Amino acid sequence: MTAASVLIIDDDPIMRELAATRLAEAGYRVVSAANGEDGLARFYEGRFDLVISDVDMPKVDGFEVTRAIRGGGRGGDTPVIVITGSERHDAVEEAFAAGATSFLSKPINWTLFTQAVRFVLKAGSDQKELRSARDAAEAGSRFKDSLLSVMSHELRTPLNAIIGFGQILADQFEREKDHLHKEYADYIIDGGKRLLNSVSDMLLASDARSGPIALNRVDCTIGELVDLALAPLERNIAASQTTIRRLIKDSSLEICCDRTLVARAIGKIVENAIKFSPVGVNITIGAAATKTGEVAFLVRDDGPGIEADRLEAAIQPFSQSDMSLRRSKEGLGLGLPLVSAVMQAHGGRMRLVSDMETGTSAYLILPAAERRREARPAEAVA
Repeated sequence: MTAASVLIIDDDPIMRELAATRLAEAGYRVVSAANGEDGLARFYEGRFDLVISDVDMPKVDGFEVTRAIRGGGRGGDTPVIVITGSERHDAVEEAFAAGATSFLSKPINWTLFTQAVRFVLKAGSDQKELRSARDAAEAGSRFKDSLLSVMSHELRTPLNAIIGFGQILADQFEREKDHLHKEYADYIIDGGKRLLNSVSDMLLASDARSGPIALNRVDCTIGELVDLALAPLERNIAASQTTIRRLIKDSSLEICCDRTLVARAIGKIVENAIKFSPVGVNITIGAAATKTGEVAFLVRDDGPGIEADRLEAAIQPFSQSDMSLRRSKEGLGLGLPLVSAVMQAHGGRMRLVSDMETGTSAYLILPAAERRREARPAEAVA
């Protein structure tokens, strides 16, 4: 193992000699400098594992040396021990503010000197390993996000083609009353739509991780949003014998939002309610303006509910209680996290309330800013 290299900067020749001797005896490679300027020059010329600098030196003192080392470039993370005999009460604070790793007070306890050096070198080595691990993890995360985004884009085009041509075949078989092949074509369409839905979820999850989700705001009514949310779920609703009850005070209430994403968020809540409830679940969908001007959507089911200790985890990505390949419930576990991300992108929020006896209620709340500002004639008169 290569011996650590230490740079000693001190204008006191006796201190330099004593420190260098102690470190050499401990097996370190030592380079000395008589002042701050010479010390910085030597630092930039070589590679050092540790710098030990006196604070009180003429021209360039230890504070300036430390700040220069921390200024960036190669070696900017090198540990620095400052040695001070100053009686100023703020000398140590100033040293740490400059970027010092540790400090020693004069007169030096030479018995503990090499132990202090060994401790700082070990801590510095650990910090380097942690930074390397962090950088590797961040690089891996960026790679996965980029791959996820690219793959999602690349998969959508062929999937749309599969679904489109599957629909053409299904229509043709229906005209020919070929029920068997019509059923096969429907399987192709359903499988393609499920996969496209998963790909779209992954793409949206990638967008949410990399930054704010881009919104395409348009004017629409809350009735239109609910219709758009339920349209793709018609077969699921029928197959699960789900009863949908609408409780919307004013379907014509207009808001300005990303219609596709908000409808998708409402649909995700309904889909989850169907997926994790027994056959015949009752679902209530409500929407209204609140007293504060916000627009609140409610999706309530009378299913089994969610345990209190799992409510927080439910909005975390990939948070199905069973994510194994043998799990009974399909899906990526991205539904609620994506709903939360869509609400946050609009400046709103999602809130879950669940009871094991009465079921789960999800509130999707859009801020008052999403309401259309065009007043109706009656409101204008008022």
